[in-house]
Amino acid sequence: MDYSDRTYAFANIADIDNVDFSQVMETSAATVRKSLDESLFIIKWYTANQPTFITDGSVSLAWSGTHADCLTIVTGSDWTSTEDLEI
Repeated sequence: MDYSDRTYAFANIADIDNVDFSQVMETSAATVRKSLDESLFIIKWYTANQPTFITDGSVSLAWSGTHADCLTIVTGSDWTSTEDLEI
């Protein structure tokens, strides 16, 4: 599947109540993926429709980028437990 029309972003968990979930692809605070220390969460949206809660500064992003870049980061130790990788 082609995800080139989407932007992926990490935001601070303190901002989660400022997210308007009707503007992103996640449905609620309960459905976002969180970093292992639960300090960050991931949201994504169609790049052409940047959410207003970002443009108005209600939510500050710690990082944003492509699907491929996001996948690379979330396989790291801040997002994926090594216990999850053991067989």
